[in-house]
Amino acid sequence: MAAIKTSEVLKLKVAPNLPHRLAWEARRTIRLTGTGAVVGIGCALLALLAQWHATQLEQRRTALAAQLNIAARTAAAPQAPVVTTASGVAAFFDHLPAHDAIPDQLKELVRVAQQSNIPLAKAEYKPEQDGNAGFLRYRITLPVKADFANVQSFLITALQTLPTLTLESVAFKREQIEAGEVEARIQFVLLVRRQEERR
Repeated sequence: MAAIKTSEVLKLKVAPNLPHRLAWEARRTIRLTGTGAVVGIGCALLALLAQWHATQLEQRRTALAAQLNIAARTAAAPQAPVVTTASGVAAFFDHLPAHDAIPDQLKELVRVAQQSNIPLAKAEYKPEQDGNAGFLRYRITLPVKADFANVQSFLITALQTLPTLTLESVAFKREQIEAGEVEARIQFVLLVRRQEERR
């Protein structure tokens, strides 16, 4: 194998008259093919450029149309009314039952207890004024003795049936672990409008 001399480096030789040569070749090609072919090639290149530009415009149009559709749907959607503190308080008071409806609310509570197989032997009722608030807290304490599942069903059904009834506390007590019944002390608070707040 012959040794390569470092002094002998391959050099790319470019002809000094290359630009003149390319111009001459272009004129010769035009003469051979004719000016119509050159114009046709130029038109084909312009058509390709126009097609590429049209594709770009169509993609942009599609994106803008999607944005306009979203904006139109958003504008057409009903706007939720702005809830102010005053309107929220007024809605709260309108939602409360009247003071005169307390007996009906208690009858409904007793009906739910009977439906859940909860015997109500006694109950304590105590109205509580809440300062200058326009509503009254009506505290209801129910000591019951029943099956735990029935007590749980009673609590859930009562809260679902009477929307202004809140569960303040519940305490369970069982005499023996294996006993089926539990003693529960349930404290509800029923919110009603004060008597002077009639609307």
